[in-house]
Amino acid sequence: MNTPAELRCRAQDLENRVPPVTAGPRTDDERMWLEKAAALRAEADKLDKTGQ
Repeated sequence: MNTPAELRCRAQDLENRVPPVTAGPRTDDERMWLEKAAALRAEADKLDKTGQ
């Protein structure tokens, strides 16, 4: 099982793959990375709330 810190680190890595909005429209891959990052952060928050 991953710790909240590990999940947030993975989320940050995914977010770092995405160029700034000013670089142009998002590709499907970039949107997928951002969605996955948001899901990882939500999972980390959930684990924090349950005390794991």
